[in-house]
Amino acid sequence: MKRAIFVALGTGAVITSAAALSLGTQVPGQASSAHDEFQRTRIQAAAREALREQIDERYREARAQCEPLGGFKRDQCQIRAHAVRGRALLDAHAPYTRN
Repeated sequence: MKRAIFVALGTGAVITSAAALSLGTQVPGQASSAHDEFQRTRIQAAAREALREQIDERYREARAQCEPLGGFKRDQCQIRAHAVRGRALLDAHAPYTRN
């Protein structure tokens, strides 16, 4: 009886150790996919930020061209510049939206 208990405890210890070792090892596809997802998200955010900065720079240039104008012409120029910026922002945002 003592021998059976000893064998059962030994077997349990070996199984538990094997399970602990398998938990400690990484599955190659799993760990890299989480890392790749993080990298992809980071690169995508940087690309969106760069595109937004380009759009804002073009908007500032268009607004600067409106400054020497006066009255109604200035208002129309500013409205046009703002509309172009809005369309560009919507077009830039479209690829990132889900259907």
